[in-house]
Amino acid sequence: MEGYLWRFTDPPRRRVLVVACGVNRHADGPWGTVVLAAEPGGTVVSATDDHAWSHPDRHQVRAGRTLRYEDGRLTADLGRKASLDVRLAATRAWPRRALHGSGVFSLVPGLNHYWHPYLFDARVTGWARVGADVWDLSGCHVYAEKSWGRGFPTAWWWGQAHGFDREDVCVAFAGGHLALGPFETAVNGVVVRLGSRVLRLVPPLAVVHGASDGTGWHLRARDARYRVRVEGRGDGARPLLLPVPVPRERRHARSRQHLTARIRLTVSRGGHLLYRGESALAGLETGGVPTSAAKR
Repeated sequence: MEGYLWRFTDPPRRRVLVVACGVNRHADGPWGTVVLAAEPGGTVVSATDDHAWSHPDRHQVRAGRTLRYEDGRLTADLGRKASLDVRLAATRAWPRRALHGSGVFSLVPGLNHYWHPYLFDARVTGWARVGADVWDLSGCHVYAEKSWGRGFPTAWWWGQAHGFDREDVCVAFAGGHLALGPFETAVNGVVVRLGSRVLRLVPPLAVVHGASDGTGWHLRARDARYRVRVEGRGDGARPLLLPVPVPRERRHARSRQHLTARIRLTVSRGGHLLYRGESALAGLETGGVPTSAAKR
């Protein structure tokens, strides 16, 4: 499975839109999953396409006529329920580093899941149609990530947010049960864009503890220089149910995601506070795929 996710945050209008595409391998051939979700309104629209493909070395993906991303242009057509056409010009992307967001785990072959947040903001021009409404996405903040592996973990928790009091702040974190053969353990990681800095705290170079019970999300991370703390909550709102592909079974499970949740971020260095702030437009998710499906 190779999955892409784009998340558009519009603080002045308090709107969030998520677009995701998964290219799934199956014995009968590849198949794609496309999802568009939006708040306010609690919209979730999805489609399956048998003509899915992703480039092995570049951020380029398509699912038949349903979705296409290439050279900074993202288009999606889910019929009368939703569509989108935007152009992205990166303003803050993943630095040129040898390892991606999973840190040294990116060097370990055969893990069930890998995660890489590669875009923290961009100049956005374009629009989305959500039901009967047309949203102008120009000027939104955008975050993008890629994940790949045999499928999704048996359990995971995830979060991302723009919409802080500083426009140059962005946070993304992920945790879940990484598996290699019969061995499985929970691993967490967090990436923070703070002005010109991009901080990555991932084991073993950092100590990271995280968990979620579906109503609260908690993460503590520290390395030799930085301390990061993330606290999130769904504020009692009902999460949206988003399709999650189970590639080898050619079916979907469901994750539970809040698109406009509340998150508090604290970042310090050497005991000195660098940033403390909140966003009420965070994405917070929990999910899981049964062991029998995830390990086949």
